[in-house]
Amino acid sequence: MKRILTLVALTAGVAVLAVPGTSAAAAPCRDRVYNDWYHDGRIASSYPISCYRDALTHIRADADIYSSLSTDIRAAMRAAIRAQQGMVVPKQVGHGLKAAPGTAKPVLVSLHPPSHDPSSAGGAIADTASSTPLPILVLGGIALALAAAGAIGTGVRHARRRGR
Repeated sequence: MKRILTLVALTAGVAVLAVPGTSAAAAPCRDRVYNDWYHDGRIASSYPISCYRDALTHIRADADIYSSLSTDIRAAMRAAIRAQQGMVVPKQVGHGLKAAPGTAKPVLVSLHPPSHDPSSAGGAIADTASSTPLPILVLGGIALALAAAGAIGTGVRHARRRGR
């Protein structure tokens, strides 16, 4: 009887390991629209209409205010609708990324929190800054100086106690 139970348990274990697991839920379609826009500020007019609608309903406020993302999504959705009606439309629609005054690189805003693999290169959050802002460096230097002063004070107090 024990052999049969052991054999059944072993067979069940092998069956569980042999059956390929299903992956986690696929990334929402809106993420593909966001990532398409992220690269060059243009969106392909080849996504399903529902993807554009979903992307429009999930745009974060900062991306809606500081970028042309919502306008570009609406333009791409109109182009996709026209393409379904048999009209000729451009492959990509959008304003493109524009460089901020005084910079050589375009400024990208964070579109939404990453909902899947944050290590992927096509993530939707970008930082194009080439250096750390000066106020952060100054505050960091002050913090280090205060920590060093505290450590020196503690060391002096400890040395005085040992000298008695």
